[in-house]
Amino acid sequence: MSDDGNKARRPEPPRRLNAPKALGVTLGRLTRPVLKKRGAALADILARWPEMTGPLLAAETQPERLIYAAGAGADATLEVAVSPAFALELQHLAPLVIERINGWFGYRAVAGLRLKQMPIRRAESPAAPSRTARPLTPEQRARLDAMLAGIEDRALRQALETLGRSLLGDSRR
Repeated sequence: MSDDGNKARRPEPPRRLNAPKALGVTLGRLTRPVLKKRGAALADILARWPEMTGPLLAAETQPERLIYAAGAGADATLEVAVSPAFALELQHLAPLVIERINGWFGYRAVAGLRLKQMPIRRAESPAAPSRTARPLTPEQRARLDAMLAGIEDRALRQALETLGRSLLGDSRR
């Protein structure tokens, strides 16, 4: 018998059932049941709203709650507070917002939006750094007076003098 005949009769080695797999392949299957729970989805939407929608929508909108049909673990209606001036714009952008949210989760977590017009509570922004005006030097004062010499209107002259003092006395220059 030749070696070629023996090779043909040998059975294939069994496939490994515990072979390593890419994490991305199994991660969705493992996390989907956890993410479908109501509290986890809403918490994720609240925490990631600016990332999901972008800065413009996040400034004018705020997610409020998820409303599920009886017994449904997905396909919720997201109630969104929206500033009255932006409500019509959000109505037109609703399909895009839904698509972005569902893309974030990897399944159809939100089926529709319910808009609620109301003032939006915005996080306090850090205060802008204040400018401190330093006193003008005699040369700067003389230069400012020379620039304002031809102006006869008292209100205009006062406004320009205030502007000139603030520009020339800006400590950041």
